[in-house]
Amino acid sequence: MGYAVHCHHPARRARCRTGTLAAQKETGMKKQTRNLCIAAAAFIVLGGAYIALAGQQTEEEETVAIEELTDLDVTDLTYTNTEGTWHLTKTDDAWSYADDAACPIDSTAVQEFVDEIEEITADRKLDNPDADADYGLDAPDYTMELSDGNQTVTVTASVQDSVTYLKANDTVYATTAYLPEGLDQGLNGWIEYENIPYATEDSLTEIVWGDTTVTRVLEEETASADESEASEASDSEDETEEEEVTKWQITDASGTRTIEQDSTMDTFLNAVRNLYVLSCADYGVTDTARKQTYGLDAPQTLKVSYTTEDGTASYTITIGASDGNGGYYAMLDDNGIVLVLEAEGVDTLHSVDLSA
Repeated sequence: MGYAVHCHHPARRARCRTGTLAAQKETGMKKQTRNLCIAAAAFIVLGGAYIALAGQQTEEEETVAIEELTDLDVTDLTYTNTEGTWHLTKTDDAWSYADDAACPIDSTAVQEFVDEIEEITADRKLDNPDADADYGLDAPDYTMELSDGNQTVTVTASVQDSVTYLKANDTVYATTAYLPEGLDQGLNGWIEYENIPYATEDSLTEIVWGDTTVTRVLEEETASADESEASEASDSEDETEEEEVTKWQITDASGTRTIEQDSTMDTFLNAVRNLYVLSCADYGVTDTARKQTYGLDAPQTLKVSYTTEDGTASYTITIGASDGNGGYYAMLDDNGIVLVLEAEGVDTLHSVDLSA
């Protein structure tokens, strides 16, 4: 049976209070010590986790070079994709298409593509790889054969979900990095072509679209009555102010007329100036039979004349059939290179009605 102790004597009450305070302090110290131990343990755990995570991130950021490509200065490239096989060669810093030296190759673009191939890196090298079929390398998405004249390296690549497996000669690598975009291009992606010249609206002087000719004319107009009164009030001399106003003379089957620039003319001029080249479809297309393939044997013709700092200039675009994929075949200045124009601009030209 327990007994309650009551301190009635002053000295005893003092000793009781002293004992109680000591016990409280001891209990508090024990709690603080326990809390510090818990905090220290948590710090150690978190610190260890941070170090492990940092180590993991460092490991993930490390890349492995494709050893076979490290010292290769490529002068000959053959690559295969879903479109076909393409062979490009380099002579005196200029790239060309091995099957047709007359093909106008963009050497700068090809060299950038080759540089990207040489700089491909992997996340890891597989020291004991399984069979090629386990990585899709028995039927690869891409095949590259690169040579510098002294040695040749064959690289196959297979994309499996988010991982790409590469086999350089006999060594297999794995990477999550993207492969060069050029691997998806065919020959047309490397053809160098002249783009449509850019002309500002103010520089346009004449546009011939089919059977319609649109010519810029400048007319001087007298200022309005209110403007004249304001001018007279501020000028001691009684002079009439005139300003140049742009108008357009339209000549077509119905005759010739002059109009002010309205919203319809704005739409027409913007369509003329903003025709956009999507890609190149072919080259060396000079005879009627080949032009017929693209609807360019009997095309619609757009001729644009404009002023430059050096004088005047012009260009002619012939527009053929739809490519069936959001574009129209076209040719600039009958240079033999078939371009694909974005459909929106061409459709706008077709839809604008400039007739009286």
